[in-house]
Amino acid sequence: MLNRFLTVVLRTFRDERGLALPMALGVTIILSSLTAGIFSYVTTNQGAAERSRADQKAYGLAEAGLSYAYSTLNEAVAANPYGAPAANSVPPTEVTTLPGGTVVYKGTLSGNTWTLTGTSTVSNPSGPSSAPVKRTASIQVLVASVTSGDIRPYDYLFIDQPSGCFTLTNTVTLEVALYVRGDLCLQNNALVKSPAVHVLGSVYISNNASIGTSGNPIAEFLASGSCYYGGVLTSCGPPGRIWASAVGTTPPNLTKPAVDMALTYATANLGPLSNCTPGYGSGSFPGGFDNDTLMNVSRGTVDLTPASAYDCQKWVAGQMVAQLKWVPESNPSQTGNLTIKGTIYVDGNLTWSNLNKIQYDGRASIYASGQLTIQNQARLCGVAACDATWVPSQDFLAFVVGSMTTAGPLAPDSGEVGNNVNFQGAIYLVNDYEQDNNTTIWGPVIARNATITNSGLFKPLPGPLGDLPPGLPASTTTVTQLQTVPGSYAG
Repeated sequence: MLNRFLTVVLRTFRDERGLALPMALGVTIILSSLTAGIFSYVTTNQGAAERSRADQKAYGLAEAGLSYAYSTLNEAVAANPYGAPAANSVPPTEVTTLPGGTVVYKGTLSGNTWTLTGTSTVSNPSGPSSAPVKRTASIQVLVASVTSGDIRPYDYLFIDQPSGCFTLTNTVTLEVALYVRGDLCLQNNALVKSPAVHVLGSVYISNNASIGTSGNPIAEFLASGSCYYGGVLTSCGPPGRIWASAVGTTPPNLTKPAVDMALTYATANLGPLSNCTPGYGSGSFPGGFDNDTLMNVSRGTVDLTPASAYDCQKWVAGQMVAQLKWVPESNPSQTGNLTIKGTIYVDGNLTWSNLNKIQYDGRASIYASGQLTIQNQARLCGVAACDATWVPSQDFLAFVVGSMTTAGPLAPDSGEVGNNVNFQGAIYLVNDYEQDNNTTIWGPVIARNATITNSGLFKPLPGPLGDLPPGLPASTTTVTQLQTVPGSYAG
């Protein structure tokens, strides 16, 4: 009996079937806790990542709003750089919706300093009951006045004839804007296709002449005076044969830049009183810049590009301040090279003709006491091809012509350009300008009056002029610019 009892006890201790369930429950509890921890960790990290992305999105939108504010102010300044922007140039509150959220941008003016702000609002990924994510970026911008040379007249074919009429009688293609300080008269079949016509006076149109066409209007027509067709007062629009997308009565009040020929005669980098520096280049200019010490066209007619090469340089304090260098081609059909720098004065007439092909390099203004003549298929360009690859901010030649005869009085014309001529640069004339026979001018012409016939073509500069070229006549003007206050950015 004792043996049977012991056998039962031993059998009971050896049987493990009752331990499986507690062990399984324990493992399940442990795994459940582990899974919950991992889920909580993943969920927390995912929420943090979503919140971080929302924060980054809000920051980007805030900066976009700040860009909106700056752009709005900059556009106001660009529209009127000659006056301070109004206090309402940037709205006190402007709301815009962008992908991902909304942005409020605004500007406040204190003195001459703007504080520009962009504030964004983005949905909080934590849930609908969570506060939205907001970010703000701001910067201060100073409205500064800068006095510089006024180059606005060089955006035009600029006619300064306040007591008379600038008359066009033939088809003239003006891809450059036209400014007439005085009256504009169009006759016969004259057609002005200029992108803008600004007239500080009245406009008289007769016959089949027109400004723009009904099918191809010009961009802008502004005239301070009245419009007449066939001698009869009419509106400045289609009844007066004027077609323009925008018509107004307030052209910019520009004046012809003042020039002091006598002062430039005396102070030019290279000229009658400032010759080439010996020991540099060829050390001379053929014939010299003057035959005496009077501004009287004593040199007569001067060819800056003769058959022989020369290199005239002016050095001051170890620096080359001016240069006039010519390297001809032995083959007349090839292009010679004229290197220019500084302000240069020749007491004579300047002339080119008979298939001259010249490429110039550098930036300079060349003054002449007498007259300028470019004729007979001559080409004088900033690039050999005389095309839109010319870069005026790197290479720019301006002729400034006084039109003085040897006796001293002003001659009727300052310059004559014609017969399949190509010129890239600026022509400034004290008196009048004459152009004919399929001539192409790339750049501005500024004159008292002009006679333009036989398919003349005026093209704008293919790129910005950049800094004021040396010696270019220009009146001073004060313009408004935006300057970011250093260290003012916050975001």
